[in-house]
Amino acid sequence: MKEILNVCDKCGIEANRLTCLKKYGKEPLKPKFSISTYHRAKCDCCGENAMVTEVRDFFYPDFSLLKVGDY
Repeated sequence: MKEILNVCDKCGIEANRLTCLKKYGKEPLKPKFSISTYHRAKCDCCGENAMVTEVRDFFYPDFSLLKVGDY
């Protein structure tokens, strides 16, 4: 799997959700960090040209749990 550095909200929030379900068996208390710095670029996860931010803003989720197109 390629390294994911910049991610859109859709991918980041879903990856965080799936990571919390796997690790803790429940939905995350917070879907993403409250303050993030966005810029327009290609999402490293889904490939869409969107507003993206760093993976830290989604608490470093496990992106391997995502299957692009399933959410």
